[in-house]
Amino acid sequence: VPFRRRHRLYDNFALYGGRVEPDNGCEEMLEYFDSFASTRSEEMGLVLMGVKMMTIPEAPYLRLAGVLPDRERMTAYEAAAVTIAPTSEDLLSQSLLESLAVGTPVLANASNAASVEHCRRANAGLYYSNREEFVGALTELRARSLRERLGENGRRYIRHHHQWDAVIGRFERLVGKLRRTP
Repeated sequence: VPFRRRHRLYDNFALYGGRVEPDNGCEEMLEYFDSFASTRSEEMGLVLMGVKMMTIPEAPYLRLAGVLPDRERMTAYEAAAVTIAPTSEDLLSQSLLESLAVGTPVLANASNAASVEHCRRANAGLYYSNREEFVGALTELRARSLRERLGENGRRYIRHHHQWDAVIGRFERLVGKLRRTP
């Protein structure tokens, strides 16, 4: 609620978190989102969160949130209907994992194998390889029931695979196996 109020967001919105630059898929994401919004602009806007390093088109559905402190950034992920992960090369995909941690589903670029793997393993997101798939996936993600199911799957995935206790447990099992190996 505080993030929505501060940025005057009254409807569902998609969120991008990261450097806003052409090299990480933002240019393509903006073009694809424009195609989505041309017929459905009243249904979902797009909020860009991060350092702006490219020219952003003027559009009624588009908002710039800028660089946010950690707490507000996590609140933004939680407030979003979906997080878009457009980069094709990010191996860690911090924004994707942060989004899943707070129960927000993800729409990822299918060229990014790590993001697709997280989406598949978590069953917490969709991915696209072209404009039509992007628009189709966002159209599907308008359904609250689908977003809630994917969001809960994402929370569970992070809890089981990426929280500190789970990571330490895997590390201890690995060390135990190495000790038993002659």
